Amino acid sequence: MFPNSVRRAAVLAGRRPFIVGALGTLLAAGVLGVSLLTLVAARDTAIQHAHETSRNVVAVLSSNISRTIESSDQSLQTLIAAVDKPAVQHMDADVRHELLFNRTAASRYVTGMGVTDARGRLIDGCCSSTHHWDFSDRDYFLVHRQSAKVGLYISAVYRARSRGGVEAMALSRRIDNADGSFKGVALVAIDVAYFRHLLDDLDVGPHGITAIVRTDGTLVARNPYLPPALTPNFSKSPSFPLMINHASGFYAARASTDGVFRLYTFQRVPGTPLIAVVAPALDDVLASWRTLAWMVGVSASAISFAFCAVVWLLAFALRDRALAEDRLTELTQTDSLTGLKNRRALDDVLENEWERLQRNDSSLSVLYVDADHFKQYNDKYGHAEGDKALKHLAACIARRVRRRGDCAARYGGEEFVVVLPDTDAANALLVAEGIREALEKSWRARRETATAGLHPFTVSIGCATARRTRPASLGELTKAADLALYEAKRAGRNCVRAASMDAPRTDAAQGN
Repeated sequence: MFPNSVRRAAVLAGRRPFIVGALGTLLAAGVLGVSLLTLVAARDTAIQHAHETSRNVVAVLSSNISRTIESSDQSLQTLIAAVDKPAVQHMDADVRHELLFNRTAASRYVTGMGVTDARGRLIDGCCSSTHHWDFSDRDYFLVHRQSAKVGLYISAVYRARSRGGVEAMALSRRIDNADGSFKGVALVAIDVAYFRHLLDDLDVGPHGITAIVRTDGTLVARNPYLPPALTPNFSKSPSFPLMINHASGFYAARASTDGVFRLYTFQRVPGTPLIAVVAPALDDVLASWRTLAWMVGVSASAISFAFCAVVWLLAFALRDRALAEDRLTELTQTDSLTGLKNRRALDDVLENEWERLQRNDSSLSVLYVDADHFKQYNDKYGHAEGDKALKHLAACIARRVRRRGDCAARYGGEEFVVVLPDTDAANALLVAEGIREALEKSWRARRETATAGLHPFTVSIGCATARRTRPASLGELTKAADLALYEAKRAGRNCVRAASMDAPRTDAAQGN
């Protein structure tokens, strides 16, 4: 069962090689498509993984900054509370300075701490109790003098006057008099180096960046370091409003500073105007994916191409095999001398047409064609000339029997049979008469052009036509046609006779 199914499939494939090749090509294209979709999914996964990693990193960065800000703010509030205590105010200046600022002086990055009066002059600070610096122009002083509701203020980056121009940011709170009037500010200075130190510890790839940005668009710190002259104000960036209006988020953009396309993950530091940013470069994120894409792409393409080639080669090989089988089948069903169907093929056609006749209300005609006096012709001119005469007769029959369902076959020797499906008796007689006349005319013309006279070469033809209701069997139909042939022989040969299916049967005459 299975081998037969395989064989039928192979035969069908051989008869439709282009369909098989196209299906194989589509299958290979489908494999490539699946590989492409897999690579696209892997690319999205790589980007998503980079985003999740960046989100974790930016959360840790924000948390560290937030803890430092909270710690510094607690120091500010402790300082303000201590400054207002009468016992502290009446202490010796050196003792008070040691009490209020000694702990801050030991901090690595919180390097500035002090108290100003209402005019912005430094009263006391961790770095010196004698230098009276004027900070009245600083934003961290002005904002508190102008409003009593600011609370904790984090300044923009500035260069510290008291420490040789070191870049710093100040955290400040307002100090009020007992009546609520402005008394001054308490401030803590955090060196920008602290933020740079935080960023230096983060690895986001060779072309990635980490940064801390203020909500006004100014850059606090960046890794790798960007000189102030090359630092833009990010407030003009099309994507900057996204950072301002959301506590956290993710977007992809090409940097205006160096043209690198990066994946930006940001998070606002709670309670501050600071935004922590982590942005690995897309090329770095997809580096390993590109290697995988090349490997999978080249491999899948090579395999698909090879598969297509094999399918097409197989399809045409099956086609050649099917053609060879068809040719072999045709040879087994073809008379080698005349090129008409042979006896074996004739039997199959008769059986098939008889079965078809039983299923519909049509007609089936059979012609028995026999060469007249062929034995004498063969004896006189030899077998070679006899074969030529038979070929000529076969050609005449083939020219008159041209419909797709018609069949002309050599029955044996000089006898031929013509099967005419869907042909009634009248039309069968027309076909038979056409064969007889065609042979007679063509042979007459051949005799006129021959150098030596040729014996006349004619045929006798017997016709029989069956309907679904009669005769009762295929054997009766062929026997009727055979009897009609003998009637034509008795009538003098070179004529056509039709069998009457209702007439009584007579014994066949002997001889030809």
